[in-house]
Amino acid sequence: MDYGTFLYPRLHKQGPWVLQTDRKEIIDLMQERHWNAKSSWRQCLSGTSFGFTRSFDSARNAKESITRILSKLATDSFEFIELGDGKGWEIKIALSPKMKKNHFASCTGINSEPELKDAA
Repeated sequence: MDYGTFLYPRLHKQGPWVLQTDRKEIIDLMQERHWNAKSSWRQCLSGTSFGFTRSFDSARNAKESITRILSKLATDSFEFIELGDGKGWEIKIALSPKMKKNHFASCTGINSEPELKDAA
């Protein structure tokens, strides 16, 4: 089951924001940042979806930071859809053909890469 990707403030638009996602490629990228002592991103949720938090001065700065981060992934495109309460966004991400193949494989348990056989 997919839950989605969201960016929202903890309380106010100035202060801690949360990037919450169930997408493996984003989780992997954000965990690298979490483990980097020089990064201000910290993991705050784990389970069915993961969350990563850091402080921003404004909603615009939070959105620009996530735009830069998502641009590093092999996505065709993504869009920010304002949440009903006006305090954050759902991030809709179009899968590239490679990501679709890997996403299908991870959901079904099928290995998308051919196995290497040891030469005897």
